[in-house]
Amino acid sequence: MSARYRAVAERNGDWWEVEITSGLPPNMLGVSQTRCKGDVERVAQTVIAELLDIEPDGIEVEIDVRQASERGPTAVA
Repeated sequence: MSARYRAVAERNGDWWEVEITSGLPPNMLGVSQTRCKGDVERVAQTVIAELLDIEPDGIEVEIDVRQASERGPTAVA
């Protein structure tokens, strides 16, 4: 049986921010980015694999894709 994880992919300018939101131990934070929406799942699998020191094969990630407007206003200093 493979492990299951959830991630949020959110557009921010030219990049997709990828955050692992479920499945990691509470003391771990998994965040990365990619330019291509099509790479989001692979990036999420890689982040999880590197944090847990496991092979990315068999890692199932449910991706919630959000547009920047769903995040709310962003403050710029």
